[in-house]
Amino acid sequence: MTLHVGSVLADRYEITAPIATGGMGEVWRATDRTLGRTVAAKVLKAEYTGDRNFLERFRNEARHTAGLAHQNIASVYDYGEITDTDGREVAFLVMEYVEGEPLVSILDRELTLSPERTLDVLAQAGEGLSAAHRAGVVHRDIKPGNLMVRPDGVVKLTDFGIAWARDAAPLTRTGMVVGTAQYLSPEQAQGFQVTAASDVYSLGVLGYECLAGNRPFDGDSQVAIALAQINRPPPPLPPTVPGPVQALIEKALAKDPGQRFPDGGAFAAAARAVAAGGPGPATSAATTAYIPVAGGDGTQVIGPVAAGAAGALAAAGALGAAGGPATAPRTMPPLQGPPVDGEDDGWDDEDDGRRRRSPWPWVAAAAVLLLVLGAVLALTLLGGGDDEARTPGTTTTPATTTSAPAATTTESAPGTSESSAEQTTEETQEQTEDPGQETTQAPPPAGTTTTQAPRTTTAAPTTSSPTLSSPAPTTTAAPTTTESTAPDASGPTT
Repeated sequence: MTLHVGSVLADRYEITAPIATGGMGEVWRATDRTLGRTVAAKVLKAEYTGDRNFLERFRNEARHTAGLAHQNIASVYDYGEITDTDGREVAFLVMEYVEGEPLVSILDRELTLSPERTLDVLAQAGEGLSAAHRAGVVHRDIKPGNLMVRPDGVVKLTDFGIAWARDAAPLTRTGMVVGTAQYLSPEQAQGFQVTAASDVYSLGVLGYECLAGNRPFDGDSQVAIALAQINRPPPPLPPTVPGPVQALIEKALAKDPGQRFPDGGAFAAAARAVAAGGPGPATSAATTAYIPVAGGDGTQVIGPVAAGAAGALAAAGALGAAGGPATAPRTMPPLQGPPVDGEDDGWDDEDDGRRRRSPWPWVAAAAVLLLVLGAVLALTLLGGGDDEARTPGTTTTPATTTSAPAATTTESAPGTSESSAEQTTEETQEQTEDPGQETTQAPPPAGTTTTQAPRTTTAAPTTSSPTLSSPAPTTTAAPTTTESTAPDASGPTT
């Protein structure tokens, strides 16, 4: 059934003007022909009428709201499901018509509210929630779009479509997170049980937005925002906000439900006390505490959470101590578990998706690089002259002195070096006579001290110097030679 001005619902409610269109339905102003009063008629969209889940959620809103009577809750008058002339099912909800505008429109226009006006809005919303909480109903979707403000300043709560009641069957599948990500409480974002304190957290987010002109948590995706609700503390409020008001919001935004106000009534009383000049509630580092668990502005399903965490039941049971109505525990892990000892929390204030990294691997790498550079520099300073004069293909082997019994010595005397140098090119001679070459000396036996000047000879590639009783002759065939010196094995030389 396509509604338009002049249409009549259930032969009783005449449509007079459109009010708004939401994710699930359309809201129209209508006239109750029977009672002669103006009402608001909310009609479920045709594409959702055949969906059992959406239809049950719509019925859920009617049942929950109809049982609540409070000046800060928009009353429900009627509910019906009819078949139109085309044979299609039409579900509608008739409720109190609230003159005024939603709080979200006021914030769009004015950006922020004064602390006094904010406290008044929070107190009225908290008092309306107190009636729901006493009846065992948790709203689960507190946000500026669901608070209507009349011209005289009276605030009305609306849209109990995803509210939970302790006597009702759950409307969502296990592991599904339902709500508006920017206003979700941490436990709600993780898919765990909700309590009256969960609505208090959402009111805290709403109050923060009224004072600061922006929400405390935003992101590129609904899941990223939900993770921020779980892990990150809210940014500080502007310094112009009085201290008691800041303390009130800080307590409402505590990550642990047990550190918040237990329900809407307690939050409303605290807001009234602060508005009267009170000091505000005592707070600690509540907004930075983690939930003790195991491991778009529209209301929407954030997405399924993988099942299988064994510790989720215990965590859900722990949250139940916060008081107020609560759903049954769900066996699912959090979207983002808390860090284990020694780990970073995984959230950087500048970039939500990046994890901080330890600087120690870079420090170690820098130290190793410095050591290598130092070694290369030392080798360059000690053997720089040889490197410049050395002919390609020539290998210099320094003379070594060792001590061993019954061994003969083959020693390259200075004369040998000069004789060899005569048979080589001039470049090789310069290399041989250079006293600054790098040498390596093997350690002598214990108790023996030796000092041996480096000895250098050049030999043909096919000629070696064996250890004999007398020095072996040296032959030089080409400038590109391999230099080899037999060690002095006769004993220490002083």
